Amino acid sequence: MLRLALRTLRHRIGGFAASFIALFLGAAIVMACGGLMETGIRNAVPPQRLAAAPLVVTGDPSYLERSPVDAALAAKAADVDGVAEVVPDVAFPVTLPDGAEATGHTWSGARLAPYSVDSGRAPQGPGEVVVDAHSGVGLGGTVPLRIGSKSVDYQVVGVARAPVDAKAVFFADDEARRLYAKPGKVDLIGVLLEPGATADGVRAALTAAVADRDVTVLAGDERGLAEFADTQGGGEAIITLSAVFGGLAIMVAMFVVAGTLGLSVQQRHREMALLRAIGTTPGQLRRLVLGETAFVAVLATALGWPVSGYLGEWLLGQLSGAGVAPQAMAYRQGWVPVVAGVGISLLSALVAAFVAGRGAAVARPTEALTAASLQTRWFSVPRLVFALLCLGGGTALSIITALVMDGPVAASTAGPTAMLWASGIALLSPGAARVLIAVLRWPVRAFSGLSGYLAVLNTRARRVRVAGAITPVMLATGLATALIYLQTTQAGAASGAFAESLRADAVVTSSTGGVPLEVVDEIRALPGVEAASAVVDTEAYFPHHGDGDDEITVLGVTPDGVTRTMGVDITSGSLDDLRGESVALPTGWAEELGAAVGDSVRMKLGDGAEVDLEVAAVHTGSFDAALMPAELVVAHTTGGQASQVLVKGPESALAPLAERHPDLEVADREQALAAGGGGEQTGAWVNYLLVGMILVYTVISLVNTLVIATGERRREFALQRLIGATHGQILRMVGMESVVISLGGIILGAIVSLVTLVPFAIALNGTYWPQGPIGIYLVVVGAATGLTLLSTLLSTAYVLRTPPVEAAAALD
Repeated sequence: MLRLALRTLRHRIGGFAASFIALFLGAAIVMACGGLMETGIRNAVPPQRLAAAPLVVTGDPSYLERSPVDAALAAKAADVDGVAEVVPDVAFPVTLPDGAEATGHTWSGARLAPYSVDSGRAPQGPGEVVVDAHSGVGLGGTVPLRIGSKSVDYQVVGVARAPVDAKAVFFADDEARRLYAKPGKVDLIGVLLEPGATADGVRAALTAAVADRDVTVLAGDERGLAEFADTQGGGEAIITLSAVFGGLAIMVAMFVVAGTLGLSVQQRHREMALLRAIGTTPGQLRRLVLGETAFVAVLATALGWPVSGYLGEWLLGQLSGAGVAPQAMAYRQGWVPVVAGVGISLLSALVAAFVAGRGAAVARPTEALTAASLQTRWFSVPRLVFALLCLGGGTALSIITALVMDGPVAASTAGPTAMLWASGIALLSPGAARVLIAVLRWPVRAFSGLSGYLAVLNTRARRVRVAGAITPVMLATGLATALIYLQTTQAGAASGAFAESLRADAVVTSSTGGVPLEVVDEIRALPGVEAASAVVDTEAYFPHHGDGDDEITVLGVTPDGVTRTMGVDITSGSLDDLRGESVALPTGWAEELGAAVGDSVRMKLGDGAEVDLEVAAVHTGSFDAALMPAELVVAHTTGGQASQVLVKGPESALAPLAERHPDLEVADREQALAAGGGGEQTGAWVNYLLVGMILVYTVISLVNTLVIATGERRREFALQRLIGATHGQILRMVGMESVVISLGGIILGAIVSLVTLVPFAIALNGTYWPQGPIGIYLVVVGAATGLTLLSTLLSTAYVLRTPPVEAAAALD
């Protein structure tokens, strides 16, 4: 039967080409999403500046802020067997004359890359620096470097080069440690090994030697976590995205492959009926269909494997460019996502082929010949059971989303809701098609006359196969509408909350990444400025509360300006007492901790340092963040600067500030509100990218389905032409059938989107309607209708090129 199956492929290139495309794209997308998930799990960050150090001792990389290391640990590390040398290094931000950001290091730390001096010499005093070749600074002369809030002139005595893209400035060791401004601390310790020593062996001994300190010994790709502070935890967002969209891709792939293969096999019911009539057993027919499908599926998945790697790397690059994934993260795709993608593709193909060929395989020969010309049977108990499970699960998630979930967390159940409803409706699509055709019959006939009458008759007689075309339209419109409006609704709610929380008239930021705290005093002294507050964004933890550390957002602020510039309402206590080691807790956190004004709470700050804080006030607001003095928070951040300064007063009052600090940028309230949605816009762009990838796959399936279905009707079109029908009449009839298919898919897609979006809107902002322009929906349904019409009419026109006598004879 396998030999016969391979021979039949030569005579049915069109149908199996469509199946090949569906399987190929499905396997590539699923494997790419699997690769993204593995990338997030591994969180591989190959080192650059630390490439020459087999081991690195650094602060715990699980903290958001870089945690400094006690310099005395260098002597401990040097005593470990197998260690040849230790190289302590520091890192601090430096702004080059052209405004570019660089990092300052000790000259001895240049060995860790390793850097080599191309020209000049090493720095020997406090006024000398060596720049790397990527900095754009030449040898000789002096160069102004901004470090913190000060600009200092240094003499460039050397230019160094290394296979590293990051820009670096090297100072004499004592000068670098002075600028690091953390006495007795270093940023990290690079460890060089003796000949013959292995990283794994020395790592175990070194870890034991420093076990009493809150530090970590890193090796391999983990060393990049010490070099790129923003990469820790960066894989979590990728894992979440790949899981959601990988699940969506699997669901869409299964329906697309099942629909395409099912329609391709259904075209051969007459052939299978004849085989049954001459004595072929049901088992032989099943093996024939499964053999053909297995061959195509294996070929498609084999070719999809290498493509999935390129697709996954491209997706990671897009995510990194959008700020969702760390730039330094490396794409990793092992054998697990490949095997999973191959297994899912092969399983969906074989199950679809088995189900599609089962009807002709088990029917009696005479019944099979009768039913081959027109398929009417579709119902089965397993199909009903799975449909009811999907619809029941979707209904439960809709209720949970509306009544249980709160705020942005509702998106975690809204996405699966759309998948379950789409799956349930797709399984029952032949029954739904019958109802839709009955509803659309009179409007179509009223607006299109004879063409509409014939179209209604055809769709009603071929409703099972029409349902196969309605399903991809439903998937495309339903999923696109649901997922896009989920994002616009969430972005609208976030923008509204940000507008409510911002009371400032202007916002000061820096093109170099941070604003020194000293600038706040300068701003408050300007005529016309009523109030100003620094904002230092970070995270902290309440250690060992409940089952583990509870993470909380922390904002470092200026106490006497925060209530005038941010939406903060004090319910007890006073921000006048927010001095030194103190905190103002949100109401919810104060209740959970059982803390009142005057109480002391222990908090682990962003760099892991634990402090006892006095509760100065309890506040309510549109953000759930703890407020702390900016000076305290800055001391425990990597950059040591504020992210922005909020100002109450006219933007024009800040003109002198821009003259004194060219790197500072001033935005008015409207510009600040527009920029405040940057995170939501990034999330929207990522969602649009991944949803678009799934929708392109669905659209290809739609085109495949319609082209196959049209090619199946060669005999019908030939007979119509033989009895006098013109090309135009047939095209108008087929066009109206496409309208029925489009309207049916749009109606079912609207059901999927409504049962997803309405509960989400209720959970997010208490309304019954999602936020977002109506133009998005019009574009979605217009594109689906246009593609349906275009693919059907073009394929019909191609079929009509063959003279009717030849077409009828070729099919006998």
